[in-house]
Parts: sequence; structure tokens; C-alpha cells
Amino acid sequence: MRDDYQRFANLRFLRTVDPDLLKRFFERHAIAAGALDLGLLVSDPDKGREAVSTYLLRTPKDQCPESLTADLHRIERLGKPVGQEALLQEARRRGVELVPPEAISKTSARNLALRAFINHPEVFEDAENGLAFLQPPSVMEFVAPEEGIPADLGEDRLRALEARARAIFQADLRGEFCEAITYHDGDEVHVSIRHGAALTITEVLEGSRKRIRSFREIENAVLAYSAIDGRLKVWGCSKSSRTALAKAFAEVALDRPGLFSAASSRHLYTLSAVERAGAAFQFRHGHDPGIARVQIYEAQANRVVVARSGREKVVRSLIARESDGNALQALHESRPEIAYQSGGWRLAHLVVKITLVAEGSRPPVITVKIKPHETLSFPRQRHQRRVMKLLAMNEMLCEREPSRPALAAE
Repeated sequence: MRDDYQRFANLRFLRTVDPDLLKRFFERHAIAAGALDLGLLVSDPDKGREAVSTYLLRTPKDQCPESLTADLHRIERLGKPVGQEALLQEARRRGVELVPPEAISKTSARNLALRAFINHPEVFEDAENGLAFLQPPSVMEFVAPEEGIPADLGEDRLRALEARARAIFQADLRGEFCEAITYHDGDEVHVSIRHGAALTITEVLEGSRKRIRSFREIENAVLAYSAIDGRLKVWGCSKSSRTALAKAFAEVALDRPGLFSAASSRHLYTLSAVERAGAAFQFRHGHDPGIARVQIYEAQANRVVVARSGREKVVRSLIARESDGNALQALHESRPEIAYQSGGWRLAHLVVKITLVAEGSRPPVITVKIKPHETLSFPRQRHQRRVMKLLAMNEMLCEREPSRPALAAE
């Protein structure tokens, strides 16, 4: 929490904040008389900002209002790029203007969070609640053998899923607290499961006396399911918990036990098309007029052999990085012996940069890492559809493997 004070107290930040906004923020809290002269923010804003900085940095924490500590922590949570995106999305949804359009490029994420907190608390609160649903760059994904399987998340099913999640997190020593809520985002239904974190035990000072205190923070695990393409994404918890939650979701919400337990459900991405073309491979992106170019900045190839156990073992790994986007060609030119089809080599991963069409000297760039067969990392919240379509057009999405009942029917 002390870091929240230090970041907010930075004078470089405070000088960007309207003094009236600062005054309104601190007036919300019962600050001891004489500890902070808010009148300076009116009579002499520069001295007022210095007074705010001094108060936050030098006042003992146990003498600061608890409400101030809580509010600073909330602002810091949304005072990051991912929080800024959540605030702007919520503002657009409500038709609210957080800052004038001409000022957006000069407004930092923390400044925007403070503005929303004071001027539009309803936008701030909904963005804060929705923050748990924002997808990180890398998530664990599962794919069903067929598309169009509907999810039933009525109240009874949701409570059953909550009970299964509670048992999963209790087994991970995260306490009994667990609650699940749903949220729809386009074609996806999201389930946010709030649960206890690992127990924290720390030594604190109460006045001049030492005390041992224990507490649990609340964390969020999220499941996002699209019935249209039969894809489940899970994030916000450990790898083992993600697998267990996917299994529970298949049983409770889809009535399909074992749907996401087969190895094929994690067989998602492939670089076979790149291996077939070798150094001549080029991304096709003519379907998307918004993409200016796609370049490969990093490529890794592994030499594998089959061990006595029958498993493949990596005996050599080569990586090429090229700032001009020709990493794949550089890899093959430096190591002509690389042969994927019969030479025992595998393309381990690619790092791709997608440059978008835009005015100005610095167009937006999306960085994507593809690592067969499970890992795909990129800013999903803003570019999900574009990136997935590009991968599909370049044969980088694995074909579905039909389930055993489907095979038997055939």
C-alpha cells in the first residue's frame, strides 16, 4: 500500500493534475487538522501540490485515514494501461466523456483514473468490476471437438459451478470464500470466480507495539466460453486450477463430462504451414485492409530426437532475431541443415509484429507470440478478432479432432 502513496505523491504526476480535482479528492477524507492545508491548492497550486506530496510521503501510515489508503489503492489499480482501457470502454458504453478528445493523448492512465473516480464514480466502479474480465496477453485455452455446444449458466448451475470452484481453491489452501457471477461480452459468456488468495502472515506495528496479523486478499479467476466456436479460455489462477475449472465447467455448464480433458482439447495452434514453406514463408493478410504488413522478428527451431522412453527430447535449439522482420530467413540462411519434414527439426515458436494502417510516423504494432500447440500471446482485449482471423488465413489454427462418439457414429 505504501507504494500507492509514493506513486501518487510523485510531483511529476501531481503537476499534471488539476488543483481543484486534488482538493475535491482529499476533502473526501477526514484528514487531521493542520496535517494538510488544502487551501494552498486554491491560493498557490504549486505549493499546494508540494504540500500534498509531503503529506503522503512523510505522514506515518497509521495516522492516514483508512479511506484514503483504500481510495489510493483503487485508483492505482485502474491507473495502468489495462485500467485505462477498462475506463475508456465503460465510458464509451455509457456515452460519457471522461476527458476532452484533444486531451486524451496528454492524459496519463493515473490521471484518467483520478478524474473518473471524482467526476464519474459510476463509470469508475463498473470499470473496476469489469477489470477482472479483461483478458491478459496469455490465457489457457481449451477447444471442444465440435462447435455450437450451448452453456447453461442459470442460477442453479452457477451455484453448482461455484461449489466446485470452492472445493478446487480450498484444496489449494485458499480458504472457503468463493462467489461466482456471470457477464456477457459479445459472443462470449464470462464467469468471474472471486476467491481467497494464499494466506499472508505479516508483522505490523500498532502504535509502538508489534503484532502478527494474517489476511487473505481476494483474487479473480475467469472463464470465458464461446458456444459459436466451442472455445473456453481460463485465466487468473494457477495452471492446475485452470485445468480443474475447465473440467468442472464442462460437467456443470455444458453437461459434457471430459469434454476438455482430452489432449486434443489443448491442440490449438500449429506452425506446420511455416515448416512446409521454410524460409520462403510470408504471411498473407490481403483479407484485412487494416493491416499494413506482418513481419517475423524472432524464430526458434529445435532439433529433436526420440529418447528410449518414446518421448521427444530437444538436443539443440537455435534462435534468430532480426529487427527488419526477416528472422525466419536469417535462421535458415545461418543454418542450412535445418529440415523440418525429415531432418528431425521442429519450429518451436515465432514472434510476429503486425503493423496496422494509420496516419502518422508511428503506426500501431501488435506483437504476437505463437508457440505450438497451446500458447498464443498478444493484447487480446483489443485485437482478438483481427489476430485470430490472420492465424486462420495462414493455417495456424489446428483442425478439430472429432470426439469418440462422433467417430463411432460415422
